[in-house]
Formats: sequence, structure tokens, C-alpha cells
Amino acid sequence: MTEIAVVHDLESLFRAHYPRLVRALTVVSGSQESAADAVQEAFVKAHLHWRRIQRYDDPVGWIRRVAINRLRDDHRRRGRKEKAIERLQLDARPEAMDWSDGTDVTALLAELPRQMRLAMALFYVNGLSVAEVAHALDISEGAVKFHLNRGRDRLKTVFTAHHPATAHGEEAR
Repeated sequence: MTEIAVVHDLESLFRAHYPRLVRALTVVSGSQESAADAVQEAFVKAHLHWRRIQRYDDPVGWIRRVAINRLRDDHRRRGRKEKAIERLQLDARPEAMDWSDGTDVTALLAELPRQMRLAMALFYVNGLSVAEVAHALDISEGAVKFHLNRGRDRLKTVFTAHHPATAHGEEAR
């Protein structure tokens, strides 16, 4: 019986506060979808830890903080992705690749082998040095350089296949 009452209390909390939290965080994030996802995830975490959270002075405050942290994490993730795209553009040689046309870089990266994708993500997205990537993946620095070089080459190949206008320098080879 107490478990049903506990779930019911969380459900009441959800019904009372979910719409207000989503509205407030929509203003902050600029996206109702992102705000709703963040609040929903916060309530899921509250459900998972409800026995402890229900004893807090302000369980809604805890839920709000979790949702805000999720929005911050999403914002940082988007920023890192944009910086990675910029770094990939600068590193793409011999021609510059224009990724601003809506090319889904995540889909392009998904085509790479796992180890190569990891090396590129740690180097370009997290901004780790070659030595730090080598340590994180437990491989040599030479292997990291190999994965980064091959990854850039493979991305260029895939990119130019989808954007033949940028391949004019490659066709002359």
C-alpha cells in the first residue's frame, strides 16, 4: 500500500509542476521540446530515487535543478559539436569542406569504425591532445594519429561523394 501512495505522491507532483517547469525552461532554452525532455528526464530520475527525494524539504527544487543541469549539458554538447565541426573544417585538406549546408556530421561519423570514431570524438569534440587520446583509449600516440588521419580522409571521401562541387581538386589526381 505504501508503494502505491508513494507513486501517487510523485504522480501528483508531476501533474502539478510539470507544465510550469516546462514553460519556465522553454523560456530559458528557447525550445519547448528540449525543455520538456529535460523536465521529463528529471522526473524519471526522481522516480528512480523517490524514497530518498520524497524526504527532501523541496523535492520540486531537486527536480528543477536536475532539469536545469540537463539543459546546460545539452547546451555544452551542442557547443562542443559546433567547435568540432569548425576543427574538422580547418583540418580538412587540401580543400576546405563547407559543413554549414546541413550535412549531418553525426551520420558521417557513424560511418567510421568505432576506434576511429572514438579517437576523432575525443580529439575534435573533447579537445584532448593526441597523448591524452592515446591514454584514454590505451593505444599508442602513433595509432591515434593514424586513426585521426584515416578518419579525416574517410570523411573527406564521404563528404565529396555527397558534395561533388567541392571535389574539383580531387578529380585532377
